[in-house]
Amino acid sequence: MSKAAEIVTCNETADAFQKLYYEKLDKQRHGTHGLVNLYMPEAILTWNGNTAKGKPGISELLGNLPMSTCNIHSVDAQPINEKAFNNKAIMVAVTGNIKYAGISEKEFAQTFILQKTDTSTMKISYDCFRFMNEF
Repeated sequence: MSKAAEIVTCNETADAFQKLYYEKLDKQRHGTHGLVNLYMPEAILTWNGNTAKGKPGISELLGNLPMSTCNIHSVDAQPINEKAFNNKAIMVAVTGNIKYAGISEKEFAQTFILQKTDTSTMKISYDCFRFMNEF
C-alpha cells in the first residue's frame, strides 16, 4: 500500500472510530456493549489529569462522569510506525465541544492511539482527554 493510500485508510478508520466512540460516550457508556469495549484490556486513559489503567479502572472513571453530548469539530489521523508498537497502530486527534448535564459546554481535545488486535480489529491502547483553556 502506498503512503498516500495508507493515510487515506487511516483517516477513514479514524472517522468511523470517532463516530462510534462519541455515540457510545453520549449514549452507551455502561453495560456489556458499552464504551469500555473499545479499549484494550491494558489500556490507559488520562481524563483531565485523572489516570485510569485497564478496563475496570476506565469503566469506573467514565461511569462517574455526568451524561454528555458531544459535537465534533475536527478529526485527524496518522499511521504510527509499526516498530513502535510491534503491530499496526494509528494516532487519532479529535477536537470538539462537550456538554455535561448541568454544566456549561466546554471545548476539548482528545488523542487516541488505536492498535490492531489479534482479531484484526482496532482498539484503544492510550486515550488522553483534556478541556481546552483550562489549566
